[in-house]
Amino acid sequence: MKNVRHAIYRDLPELARIKQTVRGESDNPDSAMFCAELRYLTAFLDEHQSVFVWTVDGIPTAFCTVRERNKKPFCGYAYIKDLYVLPERQGRGIGKKLLTHALAKMREKGFSHAVLECAEDNTRARRFYERFGFTRTDGGLGGYITYVIDL
Repeated sequence: MKNVRHAIYRDLPELARIKQTVRGESDNPDSAMFCAELRYLTAFLDEHQSVFVWTVDGIPTAFCTVRERNKKPFCGYAYIKDLYVLPERQGRGIGKKLLTHALAKMREKGFSHAVLECAEDNTRARRFYERFGFTRTDGGLGGYITYVIDL
């Protein structure tokens, strides 16, 4: 898929901006929250975790982070940690294409299942994951719903 690639360190400020924008938080690069997101994303790359970026004209507009889940009861599952698409790009199939790509790559790495957590009040995301094929399961922590899918 020509619009998807692995993230590089140079992408991280833009990825932090995307996440902050989608969450309705300040994307000021001097804010504490922005700096925390930048450290979080840097750690993903430092640990050689999977960060997939969707670009338009070479500029990141969406991203997905995936790592191996290390907590019971989903140890050994691919864990979709983040999936963010800029608001002005939502509704165009980018999230679906990006998630499809990420899950295919996880399947290539030998994973047979994926898991994610979604805020209970995020009905748009919940509908997206359910239409995608994720199944709601027990195990969500306060305010979150856990979803799984077979790869």
